[in-house]
Amino acid sequence: MNHIVKITRRDFLRAVGVGAGAMVFGYYAFPSASASTLTANLRNGFPVEGVPFVAIKLNGDMVIITHRSEMGQGIRSSLAAVLVDELEADWNRVTLRQADADSRKYAIEFPFEAPSDVKLPFPYEQVAVERKQYLVPPEGSQYTEGSRSMAAYFYPMRLFGAGIRLGMIRAAAGKLGVDPRECHAKKHRVVHAPSGRSIDYRWLLARAQKETPTYDEIEAALKKPTEWRYIGTDSMPFFDASEMVRGKTVYCGDLILPGMLTALIERCPVANGALESFDDAPALAVPGVRRVIPVLPLGMPGGGVGTAVMPHAGVAVLANSTWAAIRGRQALKPTIIWDLGPNTAYDSEQYRKQLEASTSKPGMEVRSKGDVDAVLAQAVRTVEARYYIPHLAQAPMEPPVAVARFQKGRMEVWAPTQSPDFTQLSVGQITLGLTDAQMLEDSFQDKAREAVTLHVTMLGGSFGRKAYPDFVVEAAILAKQNPGVPIRLQWTREDDIQFSYFSGVSSQYLKAGLDGEGHATALLQRSAFTSFFATFFPPPTMRGLTAERSAAYARARFASGGGQYPYGSAFERAQGLEDMPFDVPNLRIENCPAPSYIRVGCMRSAASIYHAFGICSFADELAVAAGHDSKDYLLDLIGKGRILPLEAEGVEHYNNNSLPMEEVVVPIGGQMVQILPGYPPDTRRLRAVVERVAKDSGWDEKVRKYKGMQGRGLGIAAHRSRLSYVAIVVDVSLDENNKLMINEIYGTIDCGLAVNRDRVVAQMQGGIIYGLSLALFGEITVKDGRVVQNNFDDYPVLRINQTPRKISVHIMASAEPPTGAGEPPTPAVAPALCNAIVAAGGPRIRELPVRNNVTLVIA
Repeated sequence: MNHIVKITRRDFLRAVGVGAGAMVFGYYAFPSASASTLTANLRNGFPVEGVPFVAIKLNGDMVIITHRSEMGQGIRSSLAAVLVDELEADWNRVTLRQADADSRKYAIEFPFEAPSDVKLPFPYEQVAVERKQYLVPPEGSQYTEGSRSMAAYFYPMRLFGAGIRLGMIRAAAGKLGVDPRECHAKKHRVVHAPSGRSIDYRWLLARAQKETPTYDEIEAALKKPTEWRYIGTDSMPFFDASEMVRGKTVYCGDLILPGMLTALIERCPVANGALESFDDAPALAVPGVRRVIPVLPLGMPGGGVGTAVMPHAGVAVLANSTWAAIRGRQALKPTIIWDLGPNTAYDSEQYRKQLEASTSKPGMEVRSKGDVDAVLAQAVRTVEARYYIPHLAQAPMEPPVAVARFQKGRMEVWAPTQSPDFTQLSVGQITLGLTDAQMLEDSFQDKAREAVTLHVTMLGGSFGRKAYPDFVVEAAILAKQNPGVPIRLQWTREDDIQFSYFSGVSSQYLKAGLDGEGHATALLQRSAFTSFFATFFPPPTMRGLTAERSAAYARARFASGGGQYPYGSAFERAQGLEDMPFDVPNLRIENCPAPSYIRVGCMRSAASIYHAFGICSFADELAVAAGHDSKDYLLDLIGKGRILPLEAEGVEHYNNNSLPMEEVVVPIGGQMVQILPGYPPDTRRLRAVVERVAKDSGWDEKVRKYKGMQGRGLGIAAHRSRLSYVAIVVDVSLDENNKLMINEIYGTIDCGLAVNRDRVVAQMQGGIIYGLSLALFGEITVKDGRVVQNNFDDYPVLRINQTPRKISVHIMASAEPPTGAGEPPTPAVAPALCNAIVAAGGPRIRELPVRNNVTLVIA
């Protein structure tokens, strides 16, 4: 299955801005079934469709193309520094350039044609018949979501850097006439140890490109952990930090193109509604307003349930300035008549009752063992509870914004997107006027990609919102109606709050049986939640697809997480439901139906937010009922630790953040070679973070101390999210009037090898604060199909003076492969907080936000 990639050197050099006088290195280091030679520029046709390339200028300075979206998490620097570390380059001579959307270039294709007798672990057992098999598929190669960047690209970046370094060493040895084994690289130079002579990389470029070390040689040349300068140390550089803190970072909203117009849209307030009519005269009377045009044709139902990234129906005001567009929209609004469509009856308060009714009866069984009903019937005591989390909005500091220009049948776009390929495809569909059915075919997808140049800008936060490119599609629709004119589509904070892809609303019912000593003998968990799957992959009949398109549609649905409306997808069920960690002898977990009436998407930690809240709160309730210490009882529920036997308990295809639970090992050249490590859900690691956070917080001592105090308590919770393990302890004070003060928060994370320790600490702190904000204030309500909240006055976020003065973070030492750090800190915060409130003598809080029950006092 060899595939030759053609690298257009001129286009690449133009893109990175280094001019014609530079060398392009395209080393790659996965073995082939037929050969194990590592080559420059993929001359021998390795089965990979592109890698992050390095351009080295004639003066030896390097330009590294970064292909993952940067939103403050530091992934641009982190992946580049992994490469630079192995390459032994001088970071002061390195510049980073953000890659345009080009998903195939950065994909990692499966490195061999799978032998028929080799059984691969899920999801790699699903070898496509009509498509190549990928370790990192094109649609995921630039998709910066799910805390997968480091897990996917850490090892390839190391191999890539080591390959270039080895080529430089051999080139220097040839030039000096010495044995390469006597040479080593150090900070952009190759040093001959016996003589002390050294050569800068700049003088080795031509010779180095001719070197072709083998895979085995490169793997042997990889640095030992003790030799790393950046990886896993406190010296990891942060390329973007200086401009960020000085306010010099250029975001999409900062772009100014000649002749550009700014557009704001008045959108239909109800999902799937349509535009009936409008009068453009009042808006056109506002100075600076140039045009007033509908986003979708009159009468056409707009975005919502089952429409993926189709925008809401709306009317756009195009103006010379943002202020003129705002005033024009204000003048336009009273003239618009909407057909509000089928979802006007959606009332979130009434819908909560519907979800509670859903979880009051058996749902779809997703995992089970033993006889739960029989054991519950014989239990010494039973405990049951319901938990509720409302819709939530991501609310990044930078509201959605995009710039689009349509010229000569092509679209050029600038956008802060987490999903460059999805965005390119969506805009390409608009550019070429393709149907949804056509977009299921690879040939039309290729045409859509070719029609769009997408420049990925820096993201001013996202939390999942900018994974959905509806706002970019809006800009493209307007640009297509104004050929040659750049259109900057700007959302306001109000737009962002009211037209998000909201986190799913969730209701859970849990019931457990306890024995005479208070130990759990049976557990029933039911979860009903509105799924993002209904927004993106509804039943074919809802899409109006013909029978012949159903097979392609079914493959797309499966590849995107599987699911059956109105139940949750496998993607969401795998976030704290199917992989519930407690070792209870009798267990049944069910997913209950939850139809959708508003568009739903993912936010930081997605379904883990509500599943962690339910199960971790319930663990504390069981501890209280049994009269045990909360930490000790949590450890008792987790047990001694094990790899969760999910398949044996009925979970056929566990969506492990799209990575395998078992290592991918294949026979190559008579040897078994690991292609990808396994990432099993291991409760030994969960237990370890609980024990560590308890130690760091002084749990045992403080629990004894607080028993004699009024209104002081500790709460604990732990959760596995995005392959990483996090435990949280919250220390609170609560007075007789339920006024709450959060004194301290302790967090421990096991994310495997912490490649960038500084960013892991920052992500832990930020994720804890984000989780605290959601827990205290997060609530989106809907009345008559319309979102009630409007801005930060009624959808508040945590302010700095409300943040605990002390947030302590511990990173577990680990030899496991690196996993996520951006999303995992968030889910355990809410249950730890609510458990602490109970310990301080406050009410048991089973629904968010907490502010409905207590009042936060500024620390």
